[in-house]
Amino acid sequence: MTVERVPAGLVGATSHGHLLELIRAGDGLSRQQLLSTTGMSRATLYERLDTLTRRGYIYEAEPLGSTGGRPSRKIRFEDRGRVVLAITLGQTHGTVSIADTTGRQLRSFTKTLDVSAPAESVLGPLIREGQELLAQGKNETLLGIGVSLPAPVEADTGHVRHPTTLPGWADDSVVQAVTASWDLPLVVENDARAAGLGERRSDAETVVYVKVGTGIGCGIVVEGSILRGAHGAAGDIGHIRMTPDGPLCRCGRRGCLAAYSSGRALSEKLSGRGFRNMADIRAAAWAGDPAVLGAVESAAEVLGSALAATVTTLNPDRLVLGGDLGSLDFFAEQVGERVLADVVDRIGEGLVVETGHPEDQAACSGLATLVMRKIFAPGAVDQVFSEEAVRVASGSTRR
Repeated sequence: MTVERVPAGLVGATSHGHLLELIRAGDGLSRQQLLSTTGMSRATLYERLDTLTRRGYIYEAEPLGSTGGRPSRKIRFEDRGRVVLAITLGQTHGTVSIADTTGRQLRSFTKTLDVSAPAESVLGPLIREGQELLAQGKNETLLGIGVSLPAPVEADTGHVRHPTTLPGWADDSVVQAVTASWDLPLVVENDARAAGLGERRSDAETVVYVKVGTGIGCGIVVEGSILRGAHGAAGDIGHIRMTPDGPLCRCGRRGCLAAYSSGRALSEKLSGRGFRNMADIRAAAWAGDPAVLGAVESAAEVLGSALAATVTTLNPDRLVLGGDLGSLDFFAEQVGERVLADVVDRIGEGLVVETGHPEDQAACSGLATLVMRKIFAPGAVDQVFSEEAVRVASGSTRR
């Protein structure tokens, strides 16, 4: 099972990449703190700090308190003016965001779309909007691009797998569209998994994030790492079969969870009453329409029953619900009640069930984290220095 890894302990780090990771993880560190933490010799540490500074990875920031003589300065990661472009796709809308290196949205644009349309007609306008948003910035440097999709994704290649929601899209549609515009690091991820990573509060917790919108997806984050599965399909809980003869699902089978508890299922169930989309259903639910509240409660009951098994298996710190339907407080409360009623006390003890940030904001944050890890992970940084050393040595040999 593939798990996206987070760098382990940094004490004793000696390479450029691990030294940079230590600096990134801290809120500014002095040379003395770095010497104490890494155990490196003063000469080696200073040489590597100088190299990282010249390459634009770090900079000397504000001075620390003086103890006599020249005050020491904090060494910080160079993130000033550096941004990430995030494109988050749902089944009915897409958001393009410019984010800082922490995932905070600086500028964004959202448009309605039909994700089942051909890839070029969906991605083209969003890429052009991204170019326009980038042009609005001043003194910004684009580091990389992240794209999230409502479909299983193979993280290593960025290819879409078994795209029930993206019929007709080639596996590499996203990669081809983005690399035609930017020659920069690219991350492609499932939407619920990206949002789950964006919802984590620390790398110490286990989070189960469930997006309940037009469809249903789940992102599982354990100690800061996304659980992706052998073929990029981990968390595809919308197609858990609840009954063998239930409503017809878009995947062609009957009785899937999505056929009971998704926004699409509710829209179909309530269409005869004039509620044809999630905006209508949300408004009617807040107004107290009994038919809508009954349908929402039924959907929450089925979803909570399904999630009880996931919660029991993972024993998470938090169960976070997002999406047009999942972000309704009373829906999340009903899901939580069902989950806690079905799990044993030792699993439910301390479990927090809550609604998350707006889904595009959470996914944007998760994508920014993945882009930053791809570029600045110790192995990636060390590879840059290794390749540079080979080029220098090769040039010396030719001379």
